Amino acid sequence: MEELLRCLGEEREDLVLVMPATGRDCINVPAQTLVCELDEADRAITSKSVVLVSNANASHLYTLRLARRLRASGASCRTIAILHNYPKNKLRERILKVILKEFDQAIAVEPGLRALRGDAITPSWLATPQTEEVMISAGSLRQRTIKCYARPDRSKGLHILPAVFRQMSALGYVCEVALGESLENDRSYIKSLEASLAPWLVEGLRGPDWLNPGDIFVVPSIYGEAACLSAQEAMSKGVFVVASRVGLMPYLSPTNQGIRTFQAGSVPSAIAALTDVAAISAEEFDDECRAASSQIASRSGRWYREVTERLRREHREVGKTAS
Repeated sequence: MEELLRCLGEEREDLVLVMPATGRDCINVPAQTLVCELDEADRAITSKSVVLVSNANASHLYTLRLARRLRASGASCRTIAILHNYPKNKLRERILKVILKEFDQAIAVEPGLRALRGDAITPSWLATPQTEEVMISAGSLRQRTIKCYARPDRSKGLHILPAVFRQMSALGYVCEVALGESLENDRSYIKSLEASLAPWLVEGLRGPDWLNPGDIFVVPSIYGEAACLSAQEAMSKGVFVVASRVGLMPYLSPTNQGIRTFQAGSVPSAIAALTDVAAISAEEFDDECRAASSQIASRSGRWYREVTERLRREHREVGKTAS
């Protein structure tokens, strides 16, 4: 969302980001973007040609209601849903499919999400925007550090880490995990996680600078991952990724360099994948990390450019209708 706002703002200044105050401080909103609360959107959006983009499953219904109100006031309006999350269960999937039929268009971040709406547009691979060149110094990269950073929600699978970390610590690895902000806010699950992960828990939010070339980054998600930008961000920095086989994770590196996958939710499978990575020679480990970084860099920015251009075309078409 941040990168799309930045790209769109390079040519337009009438951007409005509608979102609740909760979590707003966690994202970088470009200065030219007007931010408002949900109940302020009708007043904030004054243009007679509007493209509404919903970037989260939770906001789809609100976006459709807002579109109806804007059209009733005389505005020409198009609705677009960006699909980047899988629903938690079959019931939610059925409901989501019904909701998505009401949108004028859908954009999926990876092909599997087209199961939610068959005509969803799937642009180039969604990868991290390359804001600066990643420099990986010469020489050996391999570290003996395993790190993980994720939200303390059940979908992220952090509950398998204590058993995994105990095994890897016994092999001489330093293990660290940091917790983000929960979306599900399951207090009992969070409390249990904090207790079981206490020996390896590091406080505070962790950005890309926390990762060093040659680290191993674990993504233990059980469901919900699509393109998993955190894994791609790690790979771009020369970090070896070990991830569960969900969403696009098995395909982040078509040549299987710099990443290994394991059965989602399986402690033995996760340990096996990590020990396999530990057994790779230092030279091969370094080569794979550098190759993965190069692959991510080659894909960076393409998805944002294609989606930005499509949204601009949509706005031009809506403008023609309004006039």
